[in-house]
Amino acid sequence: MTDALPKPLPYHLAAQIRKGIIAGRYAAGTSLREEALEAEYGSSRGPVREALRLLELRGLVSHLPRRGFRVREYSAKTVSELYQLRSLLERFAVVQLQGRDLAPVIVELEGCNARMLQSREAGDVEGYLQENVNFHACILAYLGNEALTRTLAVLNEMAEPLRYAMLQKNLSRSRSVDDHRRIVGLLKKGRVADAALATERHIIDNLPRLLQELRL
Repeated sequence: MTDALPKPLPYHLAAQIRKGIIAGRYAAGTSLREEALEAEYGSSRGPVREALRLLELRGLVSHLPRRGFRVREYSAKTVSELYQLRSLLERFAVVQLQGRDLAPVIVELEGCNARMLQSREAGDVEGYLQENVNFHACILAYLGNEALTRTLAVLNEMAEPLRYAMLQKNLSRSRSVDDHRRIVGLLKKGRVADAALATERHIIDNLPRLLQELRL
């Protein structure tokens, strides 16, 4: 059975387990027993353990000596700190667009936002989330700031299960498409500082609703 699995195997397993964590199939605090995952995915112990280590680096899994791996749990304090830091760094990213030719990145941002709208109308939570990630990633890719990209990648990954859980309940009421449209509109006018502030607010304004929806 293992021979049929794609390579490199640990990365494949990490992607599959990640999907389960984000979708809530492996709930927060759930013990990720290596033996059970071996049986579920038809793999040996080594690749499963390496996959869990990869997910630990991405902030989705925690590990305690003699207790093994568990899906990350979230407190109100942790979520608040996560969103506050994300909002500041995303604002910083937009500020760095000052003085650049914005036409290429605006085209990409509008494309992401259009696909987000399509996903929302289709009730596609996964598609909506992916294009939301792509929207912000477009700016980071355009900047080419590796340190900022790596840092935000971990923060966004840690927030993904939370956003998925919230959007499952209220995808049709999500305002991110409108927020993104406002940000792009400001960039079109060359108002980079205002777009940066709108980006910060876009992220941090979601925090109270997230805490309420998830009862944290």
